[in-house]
Amino acid sequence: MKTHDLIIVGAVVMILSFPLMWLVMLLATGNARLVFENDLARMIEVQSMARLQRNTERRDSLIVSNAYSFHANINSIDSLNRERERMEREQERLNFLIDELRAERLIVEAERKKIQGERTRFEAAIDNQANIGAVEQTRRVNNLARTYQAMRPAEAAMIMQELSPDLSVAILNAITDDRQRSRILSAMENSGLLTEMMGL
Repeated sequence: MKTHDLIIVGAVVMILSFPLMWLVMLLATGNARLVFENDLARMIEVQSMARLQRNTERRDSLIVSNAYSFHANINSIDSLNRERERMEREQERLNFLIDELRAERLIVEAERKKIQGERTRFEAAIDNQANIGAVEQTRRVNNLARTYQAMRPAEAAMIMQELSPDLSVAILNAITDDRQRSRILSAMENSGLLTEMMGL
Protein backbone atom coordinates (compact mmCIF):
# COMPACT_ATOMS: atom_id res chain seq x y z
CA MET A 1 0.00 0.00 0.00
CA LYS A 2 1.04 3.25 -0.92
CA THR A 3 1.16 6.32 1.27
CA HIS A 4 -1.64 7.80 -0.54
CA ASP A 5 -3.81 4.78 0.09
CA LEU A 6 -2.83 4.81 3.74
CA ILE A 7 -3.91 8.41 4.11
CA ILE A 8 -7.29 7.66 2.54
CA VAL A 9 -7.85 4.65 4.77
CA GLY A 10 -6.84 6.69 7.85
CA ALA A 11 -9.24 9.47 6.90
CA VAL A 12 -12.13 7.01 6.41
CA VAL A 13 -11.38 5.32 9.76
CA MET A 14 -11.28 8.69 11.48
CA ILE A 15 -14.51 9.82 9.90
CA LEU A 16 -16.25 6.63 10.93
CA SER A 17 -14.74 6.56 14.44
CA PHE A 18 -15.44 10.27 15.26
CA PRO A 19 -19.08 9.78 16.34
CA LEU A 20 -18.05 6.89 18.51
CA MET A 21 -15.26 8.92 20.14
CA TRP A 22 -17.63 11.85 20.64
CA LEU A 23 -20.16 9.62 22.42
CA VAL A 24 -17.41 8.23 24.64
CA MET A 25 -16.39 11.77 25.60
CA LEU A 26 -19.98 12.75 26.44
CA LEU A 27 -20.39 9.68 28.62
CA ALA A 28 -17.05 10.29 30.32
CA THR A 29 -17.87 13.93 31.19
CA GLY A 30 -21.42 13.14 32.43
CA ASN A 31 -23.18 15.11 29.74
CA ALA A 32 -24.72 11.93 28.35
CA ARG A 33 -26.00 8.85 30.06
CA LEU A 34 -27.03 5.43 28.91
CA VAL A 35 -30.52 4.80 30.25
CA PHE A 36 -32.56 1.75 29.85
CA GLU A 37 -36.34 1.73 29.57
CA ASN A 38 -37.26 1.44 33.30
CA ASP A 39 -34.51 3.76 34.33
CA LEU A 40 -35.68 6.38 31.82
CA ALA A 41 -39.19 6.62 33.31
CA ARG A 42 -37.79 6.82 36.84
CA MET A 43 -35.26 9.46 35.80
CA ILE A 44 -37.94 11.60 34.12
CA GLU A 45 -40.12 11.33 37.24
CA VAL A 46 -37.23 12.35 39.52
CA GLN A 47 -36.32 15.29 37.29
CA SER A 48 -39.94 16.44 37.16
CA MET A 49 -40.24 16.23 40.95
CA ALA A 50 -36.99 18.14 41.41
CA ARG A 51 -38.13 20.79 38.93
CA LEU A 52 -41.50 21.03 40.64
CA GLN A 53 -39.82 21.25 44.06
CA ARG A 54 -37.52 24.06 42.85
CA ASN A 55 -40.47 25.93 41.34
CA THR A 56 -42.54 25.50 44.51
CA GLU A 57 -39.74 26.78 46.74
CA ARG A 58 -39.17 29.76 44.47
CA ARG A 59 -42.89 30.45 44.28
CA ASP A 60 -43.22 30.17 48.08
CA SER A 61 -40.32 32.55 48.61
CA LEU A 62 -41.86 34.98 46.11
CA ILE A 63 -45.23 34.74 47.88
CA VAL A 64 -43.61 35.47 51.25
CA SER A 65 -41.58 38.34 49.80
CA ASN A 66 -44.65 39.78 48.07
CA ALA A 67 -46.70 39.41 51.28
CA TYR A 68 -44.06 41.39 53.21
CA SER A 69 -44.00 44.04 50.47
CA PHE A 70 -47.82 44.16 50.45
CA HIS A 71 -47.97 44.67 54.22
CA ALA A 72 -45.22 47.29 54.05
CA ASN A 73 -47.11 49.09 51.27
CA ILE A 74 -50.36 48.97 53.27
CA ASN A 75 -48.55 50.35 56.33
CA SER A 76 -47.01 53.09 54.18
CA ILE A 77 -50.40 53.94 52.68
CA ASP A 78 -51.99 54.04 56.16
CA SER A 79 -49.15 56.23 57.42
CA LEU A 80 -49.46 58.54 54.41
CA ASN A 81 -53.25 58.75 54.88
CA ARG A 82 -52.80 59.65 58.55
CA GLU A 83 -50.20 62.27 57.64
CA ARG A 84 -52.47 63.70 54.94
CA GLU A 85 -55.37 63.92 57.41
CA ARG A 86 -53.11 65.61 59.97
CA MET A 87 -51.92 68.10 57.35
CA GLU A 88 -55.52 68.80 56.26
CA ARG A 89 -56.49 69.48 59.90
CA GLU A 90 -53.45 71.75 60.27
CA GLN A 91 -54.37 73.56 57.02
CA GLU A 92 -57.93 74.09 58.32
CA ARG A 93 -56.56 75.45 61.59
CA LEU A 94 -54.21 77.81 59.73
CA ASN A 95 -57.04 78.97 57.45
CA PHE A 96 -59.17 79.68 60.53
CA LEU A 97 -56.32 81.68 62.08
CA ILE A 98 -55.80 83.60 58.83
CA ASP A 99 -59.52 84.45 58.74
CA GLU A 100 -59.36 85.61 62.36
CA LEU A 101 -56.32 87.78 61.60
CA ARG A 102 -58.06 89.32 58.60
CA ALA A 103 -61.11 90.10 60.73
CA GLU A 104 -58.87 91.62 63.43
CA ARG A 105 -57.05 93.66 60.80
CA LEU A 106 -60.37 95.00 59.48
CA ILE A 107 -61.40 95.96 63.02
CA VAL A 108 -58.05 97.66 63.66
CA GLU A 109 -58.27 99.46 60.30
CA ALA A 110 -61.78 100.70 61.13
CA GLU A 111 -60.60 101.90 64.56
CA ARG A 112 -57.61 103.61 62.97
CA LYS A 113 -59.85 105.43 60.50
CA LYS A 114 -62.19 106.41 63.32
CA ILE A 115 -59.30 107.74 65.41
CA GLN A 116 -57.89 109.54 62.35
CA GLY A 117 -61.28 111.19 61.78
CA GLU A 118 -61.49 112.25 65.43
CA ARG A 119 -57.94 113.58 65.29
CA THR A 120 -58.72 115.60 62.18
CA ARG A 121 -61.86 116.95 63.84
CA PHE A 122 -59.93 117.87 67.02
CA GLU A 123 -57.15 119.53 65.01
CA ALA A 124 -59.74 121.52 63.10
CA ALA A 125 -61.41 122.52 66.37
CA ILE A 126 -58.05 123.53 67.86
CA ASP A 127 -57.16 125.53 64.73
CA ASN A 128 -60.58 127.14 64.80
CA GLN A 129 -60.19 127.95 68.50
CA ALA A 130 -56.71 129.33 67.87
CA ASN A 131 -58.04 131.45 65.01
CA ILE A 132 -60.89 132.69 67.20
CA GLY A 133 -58.40 133.39 70.01
CA ALA A 134 -56.04 135.18 67.62
CA VAL A 135 -58.87 137.29 66.22
CA GLU A 136 -60.10 138.05 69.75
CA GLN A 137 -56.55 138.89 70.87
CA THR A 138 -56.04 141.18 67.87
CA ARG A 139 -59.35 142.93 68.53
CA ARG A 140 -58.49 143.37 72.22
CA VAL A 141 -54.99 144.72 71.41
CA ASN A 142 -56.46 147.17 68.85
CA ASN A 143 -59.01 148.43 71.45
CA LEU A 144 -56.25 148.91 74.01
CA ALA A 145 -54.07 150.70 71.42
CA ARG A 146 -56.88 153.15 70.62
CA THR A 147 -57.42 153.76 74.34
CA TYR A 148 -53.71 154.36 75.11
CA GLN A 149 -53.34 156.51 72.01
CA ALA A 150 -56.08 158.81 73.34
CA MET A 151 -54.45 159.11 76.81
CA ARG A 152 -51.58 161.33 77.85
CA PRO A 153 -48.23 159.57 77.19
CA ALA A 154 -47.12 159.57 80.88
CA GLU A 155 -50.39 157.95 82.08
CA ALA A 156 -50.32 155.38 79.26
CA ALA A 157 -46.66 154.54 80.01
CA MET A 158 -47.40 154.07 83.71
CA ILE A 159 -50.23 151.58 82.99
CA MET A 160 -48.34 149.73 80.23
CA GLN A 161 -45.38 149.09 82.56
CA GLU A 162 -47.66 146.80 84.58
CA LEU A 163 -48.43 144.67 81.47
CA SER A 164 -46.28 141.83 80.13
CA PRO A 165 -43.54 142.90 77.68
CA ASP A 166 -45.15 140.87 74.84
CA LEU A 167 -48.54 142.55 75.32
CA SER A 168 -46.88 145.97 75.61
CA VAL A 169 -45.02 145.41 72.32
CA ALA A 170 -48.26 144.29 70.61
CA ILE A 171 -50.12 147.39 71.86
CA LEU A 172 -47.29 149.73 70.84
CA ASN A 173 -47.19 148.17 67.35
CA ALA A 174 -50.98 148.63 67.05
CA ILE A 175 -50.80 152.39 67.85
CA THR A 176 -51.15 154.15 64.51
CA ASP A 177 -49.75 157.55 65.56
CA ASP A 178 -45.95 157.25 65.46
CA ARG A 179 -45.40 160.38 67.58
CA GLN A 180 -47.76 159.15 70.33
CA ARG A 181 -46.02 155.76 70.27
CA SER A 182 -42.61 157.42 70.65
CA ARG A 183 -43.79 159.57 73.57
CA ILE A 184 -45.31 156.57 75.43
CA LEU A 185 -42.21 154.46 74.80
CA SER A 186 -39.83 157.17 76.05
CA ALA A 187 -41.89 157.57 79.25
CA MET A 188 -41.58 153.84 80.09
CA GLU A 189 -38.76 152.55 82.33
CA ASN A 190 -38.17 149.35 80.29
CA SER A 191 -38.17 151.17 76.94
CA GLY A 192 -34.83 149.60 75.92
CA LEU A 193 -36.17 146.04 76.23
CA LEU A 194 -39.41 146.96 74.43
CA THR A 195 -37.52 148.78 71.65
CA GLU A 196 -35.35 145.68 71.18
CA MET A 197 -38.41 143.40 71.13
CA MET A 198 -40.11 145.65 68.58
CA GLY A 199 -37.05 145.46 66.37
CA LEU A 200 -36.65 149.23 66.11
